[in-house]
Amino acid sequence: MAPLRNASLPGTADTKPQEDHRVRVAREKRKRMRAHLMQSIIAVCSGRKLTGSTVIEDVVRHAEVSRGTFYKYFETLDEAVIEIASELAEEMTVGISSVYDVLDDPILRTATGFQTFLSRSLIDPNWGAFIIHLDLLNGEQNQIASKVKGDIRLGIQTGDYFVKSVDTAADLLMGAKHEAIRRIIAGEHDVSYIQDMAAMVLKSFGVSHHKAEKSVVHSFERLCKLAPAKLSWWKTDGPAAQFRSAP
Repeated sequence: MAPLRNASLPGTADTKPQEDHRVRVAREKRKRMRAHLMQSIIAVCSGRKLTGSTVIEDVVRHAEVSRGTFYKYFETLDEAVIEIASELAEEMTVGISSVYDVLDDPILRTATGFQTFLSRSLIDPNWGAFIIHLDLLNGEQNQIASKVKGDIRLGIQTGDYFVKSVDTAADLLMGAKHEAIRRIIAGEHDVSYIQDMAAMVLKSFGVSHHKAEKSVVHSFERLCKLAPAKLSWWKTDGPAAQFRSAP
């Protein structure tokens, strides 16, 4: 009997065709360029008014690309900023989960979340300036605010927090975070300021002085230990170098 056409050889299985090398390289190149443009937008737009074509000129100059290249990736500056804001919020929420969501203690959760945001602002002032400029820390539907309120509710349930209103306590924490980031990106403060602010927030929630100070130090040391391997934005040089010698 003649062999069947198109029959698979014994011991083999159908496999998906491999992606063309040139297609993969082109995709990676586009991905890198888009990320490069987004970093330039963050650097240029942080702390200034967004005025369309004027800012785009500064962005392409900073990125060392043409206006045509910019428009290959974004139709308008507003579109680019909205995309960046969304990605920054998602990136921070997803990234922090690896060091934050695994915690059950509401005090450690609050201390870790608060210090992570301030630490990133110290490491990358442009990032801090951008989220402050766009007011990404505010909003009832904000994932960050939602987690903050969840931790406060948990702290009330466990008897660790003594606050009359979850919303009021959340406003205090978010306001402190906003102002602390503003001071940090201005170059006025360092690691000790981050710890002091975190401890003061905990004390305002009714945590004892000793427990607040101890929890802040513990959560900060844990963050410094885990972050290099778990948070892509954590750098080991520059401002982050002081984390290695932090108390």
